[in-house]
Amino acid sequence: MSDDLDNFIDEILKEKGMDKAIDDVYDELHADLKARLLDQIDRAVVTAMPEDKIDELNDLLDKNPNTTDEEIQKIVQSSGVDAVQITAKTLLRFRDLYLGNAIVTGN
Repeated sequence: MSDDLDNFIDEILKEKGMDKAIDDVYDELHADLKARLLDQIDRAVVTAMPEDKIDELNDLLDKNPNTTDEEIQKIVQSSGVDAVQITAKTLLRFRDLYLGNAIVTGN
């Protein structure tokens, strides 16, 4: 997924005209956008989860600060949320907001 996210960010930076930035500036901008995007995806997935699964996730993270991505993914998968659909919607919303095409709504 990381390569897909990198490609996605490269595309929106190109659309924004930032692909001509100095390499160091571009790399920093790319890293910042990727971190923001991953945070938004994580937040959207957790928000969609039922309360009991959020509690289960919090308990796991509290008990084991070194929780693996696989352990987290198991809880997300067992929660019944469609993480792929949520990720796709978050990517589109992120792109539209970054490029200035979004109409902000309550959803």
